[in-house]
Amino acid sequence: MPCTLKSSALYSHNKNFPLCITSLLAACFCSLAQTAGNIPQLEAAARAHLAARDVNAALADYQKLAALNPTSAIYEDQIGFLLAATNRVPDGIPHLHRATQLNQKLAIAWYHLGVAQCLTQQPDACLASLQKAVAFAPNNGDYRFRLGSAYSQLGRYAEAIPELTKASKLHPRDWHVWVALGLAFDKERRFAEGRDALRQALELNPKDNQVRNSYGYALVNSGDTAGGLREYRKILAQEPNNLTVQVNVGYAYIGAGNYKAAIEQLSQITRAHPGNAGAHYDLGVAYKQSDDLPHAKVEFEKTIELDPSLVEAHYLLGITYLGSGETDKGIEQLRAAVAQRPTYAEAWFELATILKQQGDVDGAIDALRHSVTLDDKDAGAFNTLGLLLKRKGDEAGAKEAFARAATLRQAENDEKQKKLKQGAASLSSGKSQ
Repeated sequence: MPCTLKSSALYSHNKNFPLCITSLLAACFCSLAQTAGNIPQLEAAARAHLAARDVNAALADYQKLAALNPTSAIYEDQIGFLLAATNRVPDGIPHLHRATQLNQKLAIAWYHLGVAQCLTQQPDACLASLQKAVAFAPNNGDYRFRLGSAYSQLGRYAEAIPELTKASKLHPRDWHVWVALGLAFDKERRFAEGRDALRQALELNPKDNQVRNSYGYALVNSGDTAGGLREYRKILAQEPNNLTVQVNVGYAYIGAGNYKAAIEQLSQITRAHPGNAGAHYDLGVAYKQSDDLPHAKVEFEKTIELDPSLVEAHYLLGITYLGSGETDKGIEQLRAAVAQRPTYAEAWFELATILKQQGDVDGAIDALRHSVTLDDKDAGAFNTLGLLLKRKGDEAGAKEAFARAATLRQAENDEKQKKLKQGAASLSSGKSQ
């Protein structure tokens, strides 16, 4: 309906009020009434365009709505989301920021902002936004899943697992969640839990060979190499040229201690696919486990040539060099391993051991400090650290390290005694029956 507001009615309240002002106000009131009437129509049009997957039209609708109501967090969120959905993520982020400013408790805006920040390589901001989304909507499984996935992408698997576990309870039929949870468990070396999570994923999506491959890998890591090989063979029956699975067969042979079969399998792959770093790495492991250090060294060197970012290859090459008497090269590779992964406790400990043998007390102390910070359950490491600190004249530091070593050893002895008593009680109970 047309907007009608007679200026004379307003003017009659104040005879001194200029007629031009009253006319302008009348026009403003008229415009506001028309705006309020347009909003429901535009919202309906936006919903219809979204249902029809016409993203650009929906974006135009929300841009008009935001112009009509610039304090709406919902409209700003939708604009940011739709810009991101049309591959304009950087353009969408300011709108998502504005949405969170307009309504600091709008969980979906924090979620969309977090996802956009992840996509634009802003990991810290991404995590902070997703954490707020989860805080404001703790029972939203999608938010939990995305936050857990963000932790995993940063290698923070211990923090990913609780979020992904909650997501799996909120979305128990979503196989993607179970896969992410299984892989996070695997990275934390919680192999049995990883296997169980991936079994759930496979039951939900039995035709996906990538899921089956992940499940097979989890079986091998949990000690069921026969089960892993069974799953791999199912895949190869359908996809005989699946190179990843072929390599994983070799990995399974290593897990079973059948190094001869592993070397044969992986050698065939490296001959046919010389650029496959994973195959060279696993072949190096098989040779090393067979005490064939010369061949292991060649394979690890080739691995690093193909993929310098593979931290485990640097570590094992360093150990192999040390085993063959090439100490300087061994130290160099161990340093490369901890440089790429500062949380690599085993590499720090090995580096400390060889530096101590070389007489580099300061270097050994530094490496041991890293090692015991990352793994505070190794009594031997604390004892060695105490000895080195005492040699340097740091009596207080040495005393603290020795005390920690003694506490850990006492705890180990107490646990052994507990198990012995439990075993004796079990035997006694069996005899009385």
